[in-house]
Amino acid sequence: MINSDEKFRKLCSENKHLWMGILNITPDSFSDGGAYLKAESACTRAMQLIKHGAKILDIGAVSTRPYAEEISISEELDRLYPVILSLKDKIPDDVLISLDSFNPEVTYALAKENLIDIINDQFSGRIKRLNSNNNETKNISNAEIAASFNLGYVIMHMQGKPDNMQDAPIYTDCTEEVILFLQERMIYAERCGVKEIIIDPGIGFGKTVEHNLELLSPKFIKKLSALNKHILIGLSRKWFIGQLYKELDIPIKRDYISKEYEFKCIANGVKIIRSHVMPSELIYK
Repeated sequence: MINSDEKFRKLCSENKHLWMGILNITPDSFSDGGAYLKAESACTRAMQLIKHGAKILDIGAVSTRPYAEEISISEELDRLYPVILSLKDKIPDDVLISLDSFNPEVTYALAKENLIDIINDQFSGRIKRLNSNNNETKNISNAEIAASFNLGYVIMHMQGKPDNMQDAPIYTDCTEEVILFLQERMIYAERCGVKEIIIDPGIGFGKTVEHNLELLSPKFIKKLSALNKHILIGLSRKWFIGQLYKELDIPIKRDYISKEYEFKCIANGVKIIRSHVMPSELIYK
């Protein structure tokens, strides 16, 4: 059976860029919290995303919006299992499942059952949790889990944590600090044995409007490309867009502007766009 990291590599080689569809099975996500909390509605939405071009489904059961509260491991797994188990039998072979979770106990539970292809880790391996396997208990990170199960692995920059990251983001040189962080986390993941690493500058995660615009600039994306890893950008419906366009006061109104930024990112060399809606779901006049 082909490994997940090989499936990801093949997908990248066959597509100039990839759309990653967001599926939040949470009650409190900033954009669509509660809309897909039930497994049936989540699976319906997942199949819509695939129909409209998503090649990766990024499924998360814990909100990482600013000031979000953590939930228990058991609650996260209870939200995830019904959705992912149902989707595994329905999605095409060339669509991958990404687990949007920073909790190694959760990612391990799903990885060992061959239910996921990618770990999307907002903490980039900085969290280690106790894990028991074959009567041995040790601390492991998501990077180590990705390596052990041959999964793709997303590392992302975040200043602070979700409960404080937007209090007062400050950098001496935002772009340089983001690149240095991603380089350090890349080295760590490679040492763990991860073969397929995706890098994400973390739009909206401990950033002001100005910081986000710097990280979306052609100049920065060119610098990021020099790290020779596939770049992921997730800007869909985010707060900074509402600050730039005051009339877009609720997240769902920001889809068209999000697409403008996303297509610019693709033109500048970004491989993966993480988004709430696919382009063909929108009606352009």
